[in-house]
Amino acid sequence: MRIGLSEEISRLYGNTSRTPVLVDVPEMNFIMFDGTGRPDEKDFQISAEAVYTVSYILKFEIARKRLDIDHKVMPMEVRWCLDRTDGVSFSWTMMIMQPPFLTEAMFAEAVGMAIRKGKDIEHGRLRFEAYKEGPCVQAFHSGDYNRMNDTLQKMTQFAEENGLECEHDTHDIYLNDSRRTRTENLRTIMRIKVRPDNERSVPRHG
Repeated sequence: MRIGLSEEISRLYGNTSRTPVLVDVPEMNFIMFDGTGRPDEKDFQISAEAVYTVSYILKFEIARKRLDIDHKVMPMEVRWCLDRTDGVSFSWTMMIMQPPFLTEAMFAEAVGMAIRKGKDIEHGRLRFEAYKEGPCVQAFHSGDYNRMNDTLQKMTQFAEENGLECEHDTHDIYLNDSRRTRTENLRTIMRIKVRPDNERSVPRHG
């Protein structure tokens, strides 16, 4: 049985409007991995290998074989925390959303399968966690990651015009693989959490 995305999830992960919109992101389950550094550094690559390995084991070994359900593995997401206190440093959480029929127990089983298969992943840093993002400004960015601040500026302007304060951290959803995609064809959904404006802060990409 093939399971498609709900209308709500399709809107959150498939909206390619460059015009910022306000969305309310519900609680969903994710495989998560915390790390530090830039995307071209080792920890980021270690994280990607771990979250994708377990996500595909869940898809093929548990969902397909045991539950007779086929589902799409969702894109990689990263919640970024930028610290400019002493230069510029990054900490982040890499995530892949999991469908509701996959449980934490199944995740633990998939990690065990990865170990038995000899997959060289840092399984001890993985976790399965529910996360509710809540109200966010969301927009689609096309092309060079180095131009993402242009899109972010539009998002913060939209928030200001609607009486909303942006949180400092940002959240990017990478819809294609930068290693296999021409720069001009990169596709990213960007989010920033918002709340009623008391003290305004403006987030920035590095």
